[in-house]
Amino acid sequence: MISISRIRKGLRLLKYKALGRPLDPQLDQDLRVLGLRFRVWLSVVTRRPLDVRLHHEFNLWAAKGVGEGMDNPHRRIIEQALPKMELVQEDRVLDLACGAGLASRLIAGTEARCSLVIGMDISDGMLRHARRSSAQYRNVNFVCAPAEHIPLPDNFFTKALSVEAFYYFEHQERVLAELQRVLAPRGRLFLLICLYRDHAASLATVDDVDVPVHVRSIDEYKRMLHEGGWADVTAEEFLQQTRKDGSPDVHDRALFLSARKPDVSTSHLIQRQESVKEQSLFESFT
Repeated sequence: MISISRIRKGLRLLKYKALGRPLDPQLDQDLRVLGLRFRVWLSVVTRRPLDVRLHHEFNLWAAKGVGEGMDNPHRRIIEQALPKMELVQEDRVLDLACGAGLASRLIAGTEARCSLVIGMDISDGMLRHARRSSAQYRNVNFVCAPAEHIPLPDNFFTKALSVEAFYYFEHQERVLAELQRVLAPRGRLFLLICLYRDHAASLATVDDVDVPVHVRSIDEYKRMLHEGGWADVTAEEFLQQTRKDGSPDVHDRALFLSARKPDVSTSHLIQRQESVKEQSLFESFT
């Protein structure tokens, strides 16, 4: 059912068009969001590849300010992860699926003053927000690309971090292979995830997103990393204190995975993994 407010917006649009007047900022924003919604819908009904759907979906999120809206809950878990990353000045860090760039800025602002932080995301809309918010950091750059095809050199980064994004990647093994390719020997990988099978409260959020997601257990993630040729695989959970108002927050519990690229890359093992059928862990809402 069409709401009265939407009818009013439609009448305002017709009035502005008829008079040849420029749109006011709010109406212009509403039209931009509507256009992005249409692109999301079209990518679904035409069964476009998932990376195309993700591009449009997260551009819609960017237009609605969702990226910045997640800064506070994400900040809490990122700040717990940073000391465990053991950052040093010589580090070159990849922030994979960086969104609006919060983790990139937090890494760049640490006392270590890493030599380079590159945030990468599939959404150019998110990256516009990231660049605008990160202008004061000279050691931060951003790249727009899908996680399965990282357009950066082999053996370049010393560390890589992905915050609250890994479960969106359709072919997670391929992403891990790409991460292993761009990390230098003995480079370290960190995955920070709040949606996983052991965190029962997080499973309710699966219905809140309009794209497929993986729902895996801690043991399944550890096994995936081991089979992908990663060394020193560890997993721990960050537990936050309940908020003062007692209301639950899915980010009160987070999985922190850590692994190391071995001295000799074993990413060729990924080809064997990709032949193994997914065990109903990728839930589609098409």
